[in-house]
Amino acid sequence: MITPDQFCSQDMRFDYIVVGGGTAGLVVASRLSEDPEVRVGVLEAGEWHRDVEAVTVPGLTGTTLGDPNYDWRFTSVPQKYSNGRRVPQPRGKGLGGSSLINFTGLNRASAREYDAIQDLGNPGWNWQEMLKYMKKGERTQPPLEERQATAESHLLVDPDPRWHGTSGPLAKGYSTYFPALHVPIVDALESLGVKKNFEPNDGTSTVGSHTIFSSVDPQTATRSHSAAAYYEPCKDRPNLKILPGSLASRIRFRQGSHPLMAEGVEFLNAGKPYFVSAEREVILCAGAFQSPQILELSGIGKKEVLSSCGIETLFDLPGVGENLRELTYLDHPYICTVYEIDDNIETIDAAAEPAWFTQQRKLYDEEKKGYLSSNLSPLYTFLPSKAFASVEQVKRWKAQFQACLLAAPHGLKKQLAIQSKWFLEPDSSSAEGEVIPFNGYFVTPGLPIKMEPGKRYSSMLCAVMNPLSRGSVHITSSDPTAPPAIDPNCFSNALDLEMLLAVLKFAREVYETSPIRQHVVRRIMPTVEDYRTDDALKEYIKNGLGCVYHPVGTVAMMPHKDGGVVDPELRVYGTKNLRVVDASILPMQIAAHTQATVYGIAEKGADIIKETYKQTFTSCLSS
Repeated sequence: MITPDQFCSQDMRFDYIVVGGGTAGLVVASRLSEDPEVRVGVLEAGEWHRDVEAVTVPGLTGTTLGDPNYDWRFTSVPQKYSNGRRVPQPRGKGLGGSSLINFTGLNRASAREYDAIQDLGNPGWNWQEMLKYMKKGERTQPPLEERQATAESHLLVDPDPRWHGTSGPLAKGYSTYFPALHVPIVDALESLGVKKNFEPNDGTSTVGSHTIFSSVDPQTATRSHSAAAYYEPCKDRPNLKILPGSLASRIRFRQGSHPLMAEGVEFLNAGKPYFVSAEREVILCAGAFQSPQILELSGIGKKEVLSSCGIETLFDLPGVGENLRELTYLDHPYICTVYEIDDNIETIDAAAEPAWFTQQRKLYDEEKKGYLSSNLSPLYTFLPSKAFASVEQVKRWKAQFQACLLAAPHGLKKQLAIQSKWFLEPDSSSAEGEVIPFNGYFVTPGLPIKMEPGKRYSSMLCAVMNPLSRGSVHITSSDPTAPPAIDPNCFSNALDLEMLLAVLKFAREVYETSPIRQHVVRRIMPTVEDYRTDDALKEYIKNGLGCVYHPVGTVAMMPHKDGGVVDPELRVYGTKNLRVVDASILPMQIAAHTQATVYGIAEKGADIIKETYKQTFTSCLSS
């Protein structure tokens, strides 16, 4: 590593400064530094959590949530439509960012969802391009040999190289450990009309049940994250320097420049201020909460927000933190249901029992097997509205959707027109709902914990994939150490609550369907009282609401006139050499978990930046 004084010295002289050494930032830094003539510096507020078991052991996923060493521990502002709850908003802190603490799922949206990004005014951002870049980062591995006999029942397939990368840095594979109820739940879902989907990543359709690929290397049974996969192999490059423990406070621009010319980044290390210059570009990779925060701290954003914090407006860009002026930040809202099951079924509830955990630990250490070796929730099921709602409900929702479309402002109207088309199609290839079974007791922080020692549980996470509610992320102070005000504005559109209610009821149907129902002892939550009326069940949802930790849209890639913040080259409007490369640029939420897409964005973003200077160099030679 390097000291702050060395990092900022005139002898170092970086071409690029990457702000944020997270999922996207380390991809960008590693790819740009492939050119030995290019010098890349990375600022990361967290530390390098190298070989920390809480990160590397897949079965310990979740233990870092809420730990300030690994998690920014953000919470939302009180939610007006969810009984004033402050909803946790975990974000990874450290080299690797949220790829250190996420639940490891790697899946993609349907082709038309990526094509929609292009349709919103972003040429080159479509399915074929995103597929190329998502594959570029992957090193996909087939099911382990001992799993071949049960491959079909467990929804495992040999990865087709047309859809899955084979030589990238990020390990991608199937779980090696499957919960006892994996197959019974798949069969129950199939009885309810939910098909098995053996290849949900080819762009055709994400709908159905599938065993998800994970960012876990099945050979070593360890988490693959951006620090291990991208940074570790190139950490000794003399042209790549990373400074952990460094919080960006603002981007400094050349005085009087129009468009704004970024000179470098001011940051804090151990409370002391520093400045590092960038000769070519500053690249923001701080994520959907902190990229807009840094833009606003730097004088780029909505004038009213900046002036309220005493910050001079260098470029009035109302879309920062808001996307469509008054409507932005999207995530997947979710709620959980919990069932007690037969006590002879192995679940991770037994981890509280020392003898069982010791046995599992030995199995992991010696054979890389057992629950510690794998994704805790390998079964993902994506649902079209017709799977979890009646014909009458869907008809009513369509009318509500059309009313939203008619009332929407210009930029949002474009998005809703696309969503409406998907929603109105009877055989949609993209999902409106999702259920994920969890092999043990799992609830959101807003719900009471009712588990009993020695009992075994199965939980199901229920989510809405294309929410209509949109919120915002803004600074409340000029202090860079103050967290931004995060407002997902959950259920501000009542249709989201109606749909989540329907998905929750569908989960009850699953547990009441053979063969899973034979293993159910009783439902723990929602209670019988909660199920008394729909209004009571809605209160349960509001009190237990969570977000699935997939925030997007706060620095949206769209035309400036539509409320966009960056152009298709990822350059911030009003600037010459400032880009954003992370999940915040996605203008619409996708019906998928976002990790694979973020890796694809970062790979493509790095190539865009390389091409810019390749063209500049070629132009100079020709002149």
